[in-house]
Amino acid sequence: MPRHVSYSVLKILMLAILLPVFGNAQGTDSTKTVQSEPNESSIAANLDNTFSIISLVLPHNSLRNSKTLHNWPFFAFAVPAWATTYSAKMDMGKLLTLKGSSGGTLGFEGVNLRVGVSMELIHLLEFGVQAHGGTAINYGETATFMGVYEPENRDYRQDIIFTEYAYGLHYHGSLTIPLLAILPKSDWTKIILKGTGEYTYSGYTGAKDGKVWKAGAQNLVNGFRYKYGGTLIYMLPFARVPMIMFAATVSGFKHEYDFDDTYKDYNPGFKTVNLTPMASVKINDEWNGMLMLAISRDRKFENRRYPTTEELLQKQVGAEWDLRTVMFIASRKF
Repeated sequence: MPRHVSYSVLKILMLAILLPVFGNAQGTDSTKTVQSEPNESSIAANLDNTFSIISLVLPHNSLRNSKTLHNWPFFAFAVPAWATTYSAKMDMGKLLTLKGSSGGTLGFEGVNLRVGVSMELIHLLEFGVQAHGGTAINYGETATFMGVYEPENRDYRQDIIFTEYAYGLHYHGSLTIPLLAILPKSDWTKIILKGTGEYTYSGYTGAKDGKVWKAGAQNLVNGFRYKYGGTLIYMLPFARVPMIMFAATVSGFKHEYDFDDTYKDYNPGFKTVNLTPMASVKINDEWNGMLMLAISRDRKFENRRYPTTEELLQKQVGAEWDLRTVMFIASRKF
């Protein structure tokens, strides 16, 4: 897989695997639920098992730095993934809800595990923290999915799966604004706005502090990243397309000093902007789908085409907008 699948694409991909897909709310819900007798502090637990088939179409711009695919007009492939999530929540009266979750994913990028807790106020404001860890599969020279960048060799030091691991802490907050509560009541005014903020520490067992490493096709570092933005959710009165969404986020490294001077020209302080239009699709009573476009503002480099593993040593000369990928995810709950 080419280098440019990084940043927005696989981040969106992992989120899509973990989410039960918004369209599931419109289909058959096979979630196993255990709930206590109704009282002031009710407890509910859910076990979700989701099988997904993720189809990706990469346009030429996303392929131009691949050693093997740079002349292709586009490249398409589909891969399966499995996600299991156990979650529980306890209502502490009408104002406060405590939540906990754990689970894992198995996909072409490897195995990932996570556990987290959060607190929700009046079902609108939520704060939480999640610990995560995992590994990834190497794809050789076409795309390194895990490893440490060695600038003196101008290459990634490859790792074999299950020999080194990524880990980290993810702090998150969100505010849900139900515009449908203040708009005139109709089938065309069911709109929700959700703002989010994230702060993530990333570490890697195969890299010393401050050394750049790569996992899940993203260029990371032993330090902190941030992301903030919002999502507009518009529920539609259509059986086959029950919902459309539009997400906009800004992300980047928190501290430029997490990088060695070798990467100064790369501009670690650059802010990446991601725009993601989405549409939920009801395929049938058992399968739901999500169609997404990944559009982003990324670094523009002095060398328009360069070897796949040399991105971190490139000189940034500006920014450019491009459609990075088209994605469709078919998902079924068990």
